Amino acid sequence: MSASVGGARVDFAMRVALCTLPSGTRLEIIQPLDDLSPYASSLAQHGGADHIHHVRFDVDDYGAARGRLLELGLETVLDASFEGAPGVESTVTATYFGTEAELGLLLEVGDVPKGFAMPEPERLYPEEEAR
Repeated sequence: MSASVGGARVDFAMRVALCTLPSGTRLEIIQPLDDLSPYASSLAQHGGADHIHHVRFDVDDYGAARGRLLELGLETVLDASFEGAPGVESTVTATYFGTEAELGLLLEVGDVPKGFAMPEPERLYPEEEAR
């Protein structure tokens, strides 16, 4: 993942468990694997307790939404992009905005291009539903 945290380039490690609900809502459980990510910082700020880190909105016009949130004076906490599955020419771009004081969590806007596919998972649960 290519990321800028607080304006500085940062390489950090994490594992993510994804769960897509029938409504289309997706839950992510993020495990920081080092202390460099905003996820690790947030976990430390919450005393290691589970909590909601961010809520993400996929918007029709990422540039316009990002620009409007910046116009409102929201701080950019993280700008990131990541590639999809091998052979898929698409990249997800996302920005976290500092809304903890107002909402108790971060606000994320993202741009997921048509045709984007996630990389193969390391593991699926339950195993009998795998592939």
